[in-house]
Amino acid sequence: MKIFWQFLFTILSITNLLAQNDMAIQFPDRENWNVVSEGETLSFSLKATGGQSGHYTFSAVTDPQLDILLDKDGEFRWIPSYHLVNAQEKSKTFPVIFEVANEGGQVINRQVDFVVRQKTRLPAFTGLKPFYVKKDTDNTYEIRVGNAFRFVADNSRWQEGMQLTPGGVFRWSPSDEQYAQLRRQPVEIAFQVQDTLYGDQIPGKLQLIAIPQPEVAPNIAGVAPLRLLLPRPADWNTVNEGQTMSLQLQATGGTDQNYTFALAKGSETGVSFDTLGNFYWQPDFDFVDRLEETKTVPVIFEVVNASGETDKEQINLTVYHTNRPPEVEELKPFYVQYGVQNTYPLNGNAIRDPDNDPIVFKPVLSQMPQGMTLNGKGELSWKPSISQYYRLQKEPLRLEFLVEDQPHKAHTTGKLKVEVTQQDLPPDLSMVPNQDTYRIKEDETLNLKFYLSDPNGDQDITTFDFVTDNSRIPKSALVRNDPTQWEFVWTPGYSFFVEPGDTATYTLIFFVLDRANQRQEKQVRVTVEDAENLLEKDRLLYSQYRTGLVRIWNLMEQLHVREKELKRDYKRAKKGKKHRAITTASLGAVTGFSPVMLNNDPSAQKYVSGIGGTTSMTLGSLEASNVIGRDASGIFEKLSYINQKLTELETQGNVFAGKYALPNSRRSNDFSEDLRKLILTLSLKDVTTLELDAAWKNPKKSTDKNIQDAFKDFNPDESRSTTIHE
Repeated sequence: MKIFWQFLFTILSITNLLAQNDMAIQFPDRENWNVVSEGETLSFSLKATGGQSGHYTFSAVTDPQLDILLDKDGEFRWIPSYHLVNAQEKSKTFPVIFEVANEGGQVINRQVDFVVRQKTRLPAFTGLKPFYVKKDTDNTYEIRVGNAFRFVADNSRWQEGMQLTPGGVFRWSPSDEQYAQLRRQPVEIAFQVQDTLYGDQIPGKLQLIAIPQPEVAPNIAGVAPLRLLLPRPADWNTVNEGQTMSLQLQATGGTDQNYTFALAKGSETGVSFDTLGNFYWQPDFDFVDRLEETKTVPVIFEVVNASGETDKEQINLTVYHTNRPPEVEELKPFYVQYGVQNTYPLNGNAIRDPDNDPIVFKPVLSQMPQGMTLNGKGELSWKPSISQYYRLQKEPLRLEFLVEDQPHKAHTTGKLKVEVTQQDLPPDLSMVPNQDTYRIKEDETLNLKFYLSDPNGDQDITTFDFVTDNSRIPKSALVRNDPTQWEFVWTPGYSFFVEPGDTATYTLIFFVLDRANQRQEKQVRVTVEDAENLLEKDRLLYSQYRTGLVRIWNLMEQLHVREKELKRDYKRAKKGKKHRAITTASLGAVTGFSPVMLNNDPSAQKYVSGIGGTTSMTLGSLEASNVIGRDASGIFEKLSYINQKLTELETQGNVFAGKYALPNSRRSNDFSEDLRKLILTLSLKDVTTLELDAAWKNPKKSTDKNIQDAFKDFNPDESRSTTIHE
């Protein structure tokens, strides 16, 4: 039993050592890190842990046409081209096999499925500046997107005379009626831009707005009518949020030039306008909703002269949304502990987007220490190694990260101070598996693994031990594999309980102490149940299994010996009958020839006849008593029965040997019945006729090799056989 436990402990130690030497590839710890859209850049850094050497070399196995770049240090970069996903598909998966090797020759690989989303390479045609249309002019408006794209008009809302070239040039010379209608209400036309190379297309919309033109009225008294003059630039009535629109309106004509300007409509928007025509307006950043992109405000300008003549003009002021980058205020330091997974939520009151845009967080990979991760939600996670923790104790880490709003991609750089915790914290105790109660049988092993750590450094750990209410649980069950890794291995054994069916529950308290005597503990309750001694049972069943086959084998060997004897008798019997026939024929010839040869001596003739008759009678009696010339048919019948019995014994023995070759199969209820049937095959009919010696002993030893030669499916078990080396 002691040797068994030493062997088990050695196996567990080797397993633990192999587990410590396992290599693993660390991929980015962020949501959808393996998802990218066509034309966008996907980049990250691969890491590796474990193994017999800390120097790793990375490589990737993939389709060369994907143009994936991965250097030996694990820097990954990929820009999926626009032809990877068809326009009819939403996404497509591409497998990539990453491989890492170290100087010790260890190599591991892992397959990652990258999801590429279909995306057109065309820009989004939203927020286009309006197409300002003049009267009696061939108006043009051009959108430049490159020669690889083609513009197509959506004629459902286009008016007569509107033209669109494939290169993106809009032309229109409206009629008087069309212009008058355009002045009353702006028109929005739709179009499609197609990618001539990949077949993608994207819709766009363009707003057409009439530029007011003063109309010349009839000059009855030689005086021009009063007219309000608007600025000449085509986009004078557009402004971005946060910017200033400043201008001065003028007027012409009328019977006098004492003009007074007024804002008949639009004062509620916060526009500043005086009687001299000075216009000033600065829409704030919340004026346009972030989902609308633009907002139009109608205003009416009015001019009056001293003579009471007036002129009005309604203008639509267009305000474009201005995206502002996220704002990052000063953040509280990130205090980390050693040996635990420290987390820090960056997304809070100190980081916000002034436009309420969704924000994502991106790491600055060059500043991220090994093992630290930052996901898109702003969750910073890091479990520092012992060397990293010591380095952090000497000098805090000043970490930079990016905060990017969506979908505009404006970003701001944030800074965070990372330093070790200043508290004297208690040590930490982790147990695997982590549960409070266990139920085992006498022959089962309770194996618990413990991992110790101290937030102030593992060097603060002084003691790890356990106490229990059962003195029969030995202290030697707690094994130290490493200063911070212990293992509890305990098997009660079949002798733990005396009475069958006993059950008992015990409490074990594992505890760890640091230099300040701060304590952390884990309490475990173990219920032990009496168990059937399968080792002894299997040994007994194997003995029965083997003994049954040995008995069959012994009988087969005895029958083989008897078979040889009968074959020898069979040959002699055939030869004896032949000689007796010759002798009988000879005596008959003597008797027949005696009258011829002995005519002169009658007494001699009687003598010869007497000899012949007596000899024939004696030979017949010997033959009848099987003394000479035994009957060959009887021996043949015995040989046939022996052959039949040998075949039966070999067949039944081999079936039994194969069916119960494994210990589990011998535990079934059918084993005893099949063993009984096997023993019944040992019975022979008319044993006395075969003339078998009841005291016969097999000269061969019943070794496992001899048994296996007789029954090919026999499975010898060295641990349970006492005669395997006979």
